[in-house]
Amino acid sequence: MRIAPEPKNESERLEALYQYDILDTDAEDVFDDFTRIASQICGTPISLISLVDAKRQWFKSKVGLDASETSRDIAFCAHAILEDDIFEVPDTHKDDRFCDNPLVTSDPNIRFYAGAPLISSAGHAIGTLCTISDQPQQLNAHQREALAILGRAVVSQLELRLKVRQLDKANERKTDFLSTISHEFRTPLNAIITLNQLMLEEAEGVSVPAMFKEYMTHINYSGKRLLDLVNSVLDLNKIEAGKMDISAQNINTRDFVDSLRGMMKPRAQQRGVEFTIALDKNVPPVLFYDESKLSQVILNLLSNAIKFTPAGGKVSLTVHCSEQRLFLIVSDNGVGIDQEDVSLLFDKFTQVGKYKETEGSGLGLAITKALVALMQGDIHLKSELGVGTTVEIDLPLTSGTSKDESRAASPGIFDKEAAVLVIEDNLINQEVAKAVFHSLGIAIDLAETGEEGVSMARSKSYDLIFMDLNLPGINGWEATAQIRKLGISTPVVALSADVFEADDSQNDKRGIQSFITKPIDKTRLIEVLTAFVPQK
Repeated sequence: MRIAPEPKNESERLEALYQYDILDTDAEDVFDDFTRIASQICGTPISLISLVDAKRQWFKSKVGLDASETSRDIAFCAHAILEDDIFEVPDTHKDDRFCDNPLVTSDPNIRFYAGAPLISSAGHAIGTLCTISDQPQQLNAHQREALAILGRAVVSQLELRLKVRQLDKANERKTDFLSTISHEFRTPLNAIITLNQLMLEEAEGVSVPAMFKEYMTHINYSGKRLLDLVNSVLDLNKIEAGKMDISAQNINTRDFVDSLRGMMKPRAQQRGVEFTIALDKNVPPVLFYDESKLSQVILNLLSNAIKFTPAGGKVSLTVHCSEQRLFLIVSDNGVGIDQEDVSLLFDKFTQVGKYKETEGSGLGLAITKALVALMQGDIHLKSELGVGTTVEIDLPLTSGTSKDESRAASPGIFDKEAAVLVIEDNLINQEVAKAVFHSLGIAIDLAETGEEGVSMARSKSYDLIFMDLNLPGINGWEATAQIRKLGISTPVVALSADVFEADDSQNDKRGIQSFITKPIDKTRLIEVLTAFVPQK
């Protein structure tokens, strides 16, 4: 018996094999199909996808053989990987290299072998697709060609498998990065937006110079604009991952339109653009949509229209209904878009025309299109260079009840005497928490670490616990687990700047009953308090 020598590039060959991460994996139908076809084409009872490791050959797929691997020293495939073309042994009994090989003299009693080397994209033979028989034979030209083609198909499947795994890892890194960005941006924004909002509320009842109110309004707008930018990147990632939810609610049509006018009119005036809204009488007084997503769609379109309309131009929003459809039409007589660029407008991170350097991330229209699709609608854009642009949103008409229901819960329907523990390590966020709860008439206890929070929950009976998840020492999940191990059933509400944690369907199993994302939305906080510590 002759042992096959190692290829000259053995270390590189092994590295090419290991990069596929295929060794010792479970059987897969796609590879089993290749071996079955090879066996049928070549008329052999045995067919294998054999991968040659440093000391063994391991079978990713096998037909007609029970063994999962053999020593490399006796492997026919160790010889086959040295060839550029199909390696064929018509009769092992007449071949000095194999006549006394254990695989020939005993089970499976190999008399015929033909192996097509599996050549990686880097040019390294990592194994073979081989066919084996206990009777001597010889492949004809068609069989040899078919076996070679199947061998290349096996490699193509390995390459595809590798690319999918690389994409999965890239997506994991992207999610980790966005999770970090979410936390790092939202933590200071939590303080800026929440404290400023509280000051604006307090300013309504006291004498404050008009200039201060104006400054606070600007801070509020700028803070929310930055938050919108962060949300745009996160929203797109959630939409692509299929984790974006629609939460429809009653919308007072007139109030909704007035809020759009109030938000966009100052921007239009600043640019010297005339801005109008036309609300048709046939639009129901109450609509039933996800208000935040609907407003995001309209504001994106209006912002673009105003941005690209020169001073003296006009921007309009028209809202009307027809045949159980709601139509939202944004028109401008601005710079317009070249027809060649129209098809690119909804691509991610894309800006077109000579205005590519203008402010913006290039995400607005991509998110707009995705959100419209999420609401089961359509979006159509028409534009002419130097004339203007019209964008039409077409949504299924869903009317709400005529009963006027405020989304904001009344501060009087939760228990202001409830014992509340907030576990938060960031000093500024501690001040934010104290200020927000104080504005609702609730006194809170504060813990700076997960360990301290567990200790306080053990020593005092609380009605509700708010748990920051990103804590020094043990994190929020671990602290919650320890609280549950103590037999404490107090509801725990996660409080985090990482929006990706909110998508975890296992939160309840991990001891978390609800989730509030920073910056703290006061309305959302009131909803949580009402749900878990209702007024007695």
